[in-house]
Amino acid sequence: MIAQRLEAVDAQMSTWRDDSELSAVRRADGPVTVSGPTAEVVAAALVLSAQTGGAFDPTVQPLMELWGFHGKPRDDLPAQHEIDAVRSQVGWDRLKVTETADGTPQVDAGGTALDLSAIAKGYAVDQVSEGLSAMGLTEHMVEIGGEVRALGDGGHGDGWLLGIETPQVGSLPGSSLHAVVRLREGALATSGNYRNRYVVDGHALSHTMDPRTGRPTESATLSASVVAPTCRLADGLATTLMVMDPEDGLALVASLPGVEALILSGTGGARSERATAGMESLLVRQPVSGQVKEL
Repeated sequence: MIAQRLEAVDAQMSTWRDDSELSAVRRADGPVTVSGPTAEVVAAALVLSAQTGGAFDPTVQPLMELWGFHGKPRDDLPAQHEIDAVRSQVGWDRLKVTETADGTPQVDAGGTALDLSAIAKGYAVDQVSEGLSAMGLTEHMVEIGGEVRALGDGGHGDGWLLGIETPQVGSLPGSSLHAVVRLREGALATSGNYRNRYVVDGHALSHTMDPRTGRPTESATLSASVVAPTCRLADGLATTLMVMDPEDGLALVASLPGVEALILSGTGGARSERATAGMESLLVRQPVSGQVKEL
């Protein structure tokens, strides 16, 4: 069941497979018939784009390719005219999800390419978790690439303990924890700018793209962790908070039911923490035993 669900999501939403639904959308000049899940995830991405004023944008794929994050890394920085040319291909408002007369879902990318990686991985986690619940497994935790959905008491009666790493460039995964989240039901996703990066002409390039500028983000935000009812939402919001101004991002999260967030920022060796009001109740401040899952 798990392998089948993950394979289905990959076949539908991969940007790397030539035979995926997203690749078919990219090649087309107009609407393309897609599966229900692909239409659902694209529609959810459009909602998040509208809520964030374009800080989240599922049409960001051409920019990721320009900056060397999808394909071969660059040897030099792109010129402004290159950035402007690619930005003309990007824009969530050109993307449409529709249905035919018989209810078949379709996606029209408006001549650009889609990148759902900031939301599809969370959706895959949800698919596996919901499948396990349907099988009667009411005590489980699903994790894919650091995105988690958990249900139950974690095997020790007090919820699952999930570690949020201290964001340090060059650190090994799990070498230092900034905080621990206790989760009994829901999802946790963390995005950061301290691992997937490379240096070009003395500039450290982060894989988190700001679609509003066409450039990798250069803010002081080091990582953003989001707790939400679904991993799809937590995944998308965690990426978005890396792009948005922290105060604006936390205000957005505070307006969403059942959603909390923790943002870690810093320059040099200094670190600061911002969180929504409800996040504190989920954090374990005292030392914990070896039950922590490191993310």
